[in-house]
Amino acid sequence: MTNNITSPKVLSLLLAAGTLAAGVATATAGTAAAAPAAVTKTVVIGLDGTMLDYVKSANTPNLHRLIAEGTSGQSSILGHPTISGPSWSTILTGVWHTKHGVVDNSFNGSRYDQYPTAFTRIEQVKPELRTASISTWGGIATIAGSGNPKADVVVTTPGVGSEAATDAATANAVAAEITSNGPDFVFTQLDQVDGAGHSSGTAGPEYVPALERVDVEVGKIVAAVDARSKATGEKWTVLVTSDHGHKPTGGHGGQSAEEASTFVIARGAGYQAGATDDDYTIADITPTVLDNLGIAEPADLDGAPLAKTAPPATGSLGLLSSWIPTGSLGS
Repeated sequence: MTNNITSPKVLSLLLAAGTLAAGVATATAGTAAAAPAAVTKTVVIGLDGTMLDYVKSANTPNLHRLIAEGTSGQSSILGHPTISGPSWSTILTGVWHTKHGVVDNSFNGSRYDQYPTAFTRIEQVKPELRTASISTWGGIATIAGSGNPKADVVVTTPGVGSEAATDAATANAVAAEITSNGPDFVFTQLDQVDGAGHSSGTAGPEYVPALERVDVEVGKIVAAVDARSKATGEKWTVLVTSDHGHKPTGGHGGQSAEEASTFVIARGAGYQAGATDDDYTIADITPTVLDNLGIAEPADLDGAPLAKTAPPATGSLGLLSSWIPTGSLGS
């Protein structure tokens, strides 16, 4: 007859085995829970002095494709200096000039120590991620190289004869960086549209051709993103934005509606194809980059991650939800 009573020694061994198995299961579950979440890499393409209305009416197929595949919106930065240094600082810090302190292109009074760039915030929290700044205008290197730690790559493209040629060299370098290294955040700024705005204004003969040339450079960068995403399975978001607009007769720095015109185009997982969201502002770029990388948004930022559900269209130009205190505007 079989004895169903287990001896104390056998029982002890069984209990020990059960404890070991439970420990292994718990450790395995803990390992799975601790596995890093997949990040969404982001490329931000800054088009200096570019106005979305002119993009839409020009022969700019690459930008038209991004608008069709993603969500886009115009907004006004009235109350904020319509100057490159302050606006690119807002784009790369997520706060307005009243916090980051930049009011002109001298960068005097900058408070990047209190309001670091996206590069610094990423490197502080996740130093294993790769960050890169590759731009035509040297002021971007001042911003990207300001923090401790700064971006992994900070490059200003040497001039090669014209702004168009220099922009082409910048775009080629950005595409090569994406293809070879797959940075987690890469920012670039292309300058020729701003140059045309200064030379002839938006109503002059140089502005639209500059838009059409820079669209080719945008196409190179997006093609590199799409090829890498397809080859590796990486998730990427493409953001396109501008720092300010231009007067029809040329120039910026004042507080006219044209000079204060900016925009954002967002293409990536979750963004509605062909949608419009005029609540998007340039202060939302940095919060979006941080959110894509799983980095908590600091409480003192003025922007928020770009919404992926567009509100009903109002048919009017979106303005900032609350007016920015003007402080002291640069010239």
